[in-house]
Amino acid sequence: MPERCSCGATLPDDALFCHRCGKPQRELLTEEVEAAPLPAPPPPIPAPPPIGFHNGPAVRIGLLAAILSIAVSMLLGQLPILQALAPVWLILTGFLAVFFYRRRTHQKLSTLSGARLGWICGIFGFVIIFIMLTMMAVALSEPSVATALRDQWKQYGRSEADLNQILDAFKTPASIGGRLVASFLLFTVLPTFGGAIGAKFLDRD
Repeated sequence: MPERCSCGATLPDDALFCHRCGKPQRELLTEEVEAAPLPAPPPPIPAPPPIGFHNGPAVRIGLLAAILSIAVSMLLGQLPILQALAPVWLILTGFLAVFFYRRRTHQKLSTLSGARLGWICGIFGFVIIFIMLTMMAVALSEPSVATALRDQWKQYGRSEADLNQILDAFKTPASIGGRLVASFLLFTVLPTFGGAIGAKFLDRD
């Protein structure tokens, strides 16, 4: 027997709706759609360590910059015309340290952090200078070394007065201490200043 809707319309078999009045004829089974799980949030990016001797990239870059500063400073010292550029180079060393640190870590540095990075360069530079001056003082305490140095100095046609000035600087502890104090100031203050300038200037990028 054909099914009929309450409105009197004859319905075809398995009709879901009445074609006349639109009344539903069966309960529609709705499939429950499970909501897709949300992806887990990415882990938080750890904050970079502050600039200091416990910061690996800062230590490595500071050491490399210090070695570079010593090498260039010694080269400038051999050329009387360029000796006046030695302080400028030490300032530039701190600036370059900040530049390379930012390239390595993609971390912007505050002015204080840039100054700290420059100071690390200076500390490493002073340690290298301290070792070199100590070794030179020990070597020049031997008369044979001083004599060989005089002979070599004359072969290059340099003024003996300049050599005597260098030798006198290593004769007494006071003169050696004065050189160490001057080196400490040059190799810490100037790179620190350069690092602060570098952080301030490069922060505009």
